[in-house]
Amino acid sequence: MKTAIGRPRSIWLALGVVVFYVLCAWGLGNLLSGLVGDDGSLADFSLGHFIPLAVGIGGVLLFLRWAGWGAEVWRERPTPTLTPRRWWLISIPVLAFAVPVVELFDVPWAERSLGFLVVVALGTLMVGFGEELVIRGVLLTAVRARFGEFAVFLLTCFVFALAHIPGYLFSGLPLFIIAFNVIALMSAGATYYWIRRVTGRIWVAMLIHALTDWVLYVGSDVGLPSASVPVQHSPADDSGTGALGYVESLLLILLAISVISVIRESRRDKRNALSDDAGAVVSDRI
Repeated sequence: MKTAIGRPRSIWLALGVVVFYVLCAWGLGNLLSGLVGDDGSLADFSLGHFIPLAVGIGGVLLFLRWAGWGAEVWRERPTPTLTPRRWWLISIPVLAFAVPVVELFDVPWAERSLGFLVVVALGTLMVGFGEELVIRGVLLTAVRARFGEFAVFLLTCFVFALAHIPGYLFSGLPLFIIAFNVIALMSAGATYYWIRRVTGRIWVAMLIHALTDWVLYVGSDVGLPSASVPVQHSPADDSGTGALGYVESLLLILLAISVISVIRESRRDKRNALSDDAGAVVSDRI
């Protein structure tokens, strides 16, 4: 999808925006949280999130204003309105929302103060907004302007996972755990990709992303992360049991099937484009 409005949808420019955001969220976040020590406290969380994410999000919004990239960053035609409609894809955002809802039952609410819940909610809302804006907004728009939908799917999932590696390395995690988390984050990236496409609105992916992180943080017994990037965002953690395990397993199966669906979509789009080009040539000759 190409447009003449605003500056060219350059993939390199979009990747530069992603790098800028990661440097703010992870680099500046760790620098500021270090002022109070990396102790997993609420002050540590606040310094590692609010200021750096405000800088990162503000910078990305200024970029969008400067670049003149339009509404396609924020919305698109929902997949149920396309041909074929693929109604089954609606199950992906439904299950993605169900995962954190089920996990709410495991949160030790009696041990969490209202102030703690509100501060973490604000921080995770900023995380969801910022990460979705740069990956499923800016990057997705740039890749889609030049490549087919399968490339859009693949690159946004891969870059989403890649953006978290600096935080994992800084945390000193073993390489095999980092590799596992990268795979889990790619599945999370695929989930958020389909949430945007099925609903046609990036803000739905932002909210589910934020809710998933919020439940992960408030339910954790190991303290809050000092910066916004190193957390594992996967809504398909294989440690789930009972109802949660069934929901996560079904989500993973649907995500695997969705890869085939997006490959077929890319092939259909390519055939349609070739057909349109051939029709235009015939029209010119007539």
